[in-house]
Amino acid sequence: MNILVTKRLKDERWRIGGAVPAMGDRKLRVHHLSYDDVLDAHFAIADFFYRDEYGMAGVGYRNLDLFISTVERQFVEFGGVQLSRNEFEDIATLLYGIIKNHPFYDANKRTAFLCALLQLHRLGRRITVSEKEFENLMVEIADDSILRKSALKDLQKDNVPRPEITYLARYLQKNSRKNARLERTVKFRELREIVEKNGFKFTTPYRGTIDIVKVEERRIPRFFWGDRIERTNKVIASIAYHGEGVDVPDNTVSLIRQGCGLTDQDGFDGEVLLRDATPTFQMIKSYRTALQNLAYR
Repeated sequence: MNILVTKRLKDERWRIGGAVPAMGDRKLRVHHLSYDDVLDAHFAIADFFYRDEYGMAGVGYRNLDLFISTVERQFVEFGGVQLSRNEFEDIATLLYGIIKNHPFYDANKRTAFLCALLQLHRLGRRITVSEKEFENLMVEIADDSILRKSALKDLQKDNVPRPEITYLARYLQKNSRKNARLERTVKFRELREIVEKNGFKFTTPYRGTIDIVKVEERRIPRFFWGDRIERTNKVIASIAYHGEGVDVPDNTVSLIRQGCGLTDQDGFDGEVLLRDATPTFQMIKSYRTALQNLAYR
């Protein structure tokens, strides 16, 4: 599961995720997204927008069966033959399905936008059109103005099956290219935000080091004046500190994850902390403007 900074969303992701079935023995190709992948993308969008003070009208799927059928579009067969003829049609049909089926309470266009980017990334590709154009494509799908595209009309005239999917697949293939793998580095200011959201804080910078502490509370009964709360700082670790904008070394990230209980074994996927991971949150930040705009379109 993707790392979620907002605890309430993390709890909700675990709650509704428990009802999502396993994918079974189906062999997923590298670009396919599982139920959990799509749900994680949706909650990553929600997490970013809650922290960014944009908010959302609701989080999670509206109906489990609708959500499952939307994700299953990638694998639909007819007569034992899969309808999607290539990986771009797989991406197109999920993109189209999320927007048109509206499986989530809110952020369907934003979730579809992010899922398409993630699938292209898994193929080692990135979009080459402007952020605004890709944003507009989401809206054109939602309001059916995509049906006015001359290339799509030609597909309809030629009786091509699923003309919308074929058009989108060709669009994605034409307007994406192979690119170097995105890498993830973590600035100290980003690390501070994640750590503090999970109940820890940094304190006492001194000569190139800083302490990470856990605030512990103890209630002391006082019969006539009410209980007194006594707070103490428990030092978890001391780490090197050379400024908020400095990259945090991998060994320091590992030390903090272990000390703060933020490891995979603790149920915490360090996607935004580890290099070489699928850069969900990096993508959200990179396409921040388009995603913000889609919240109101």
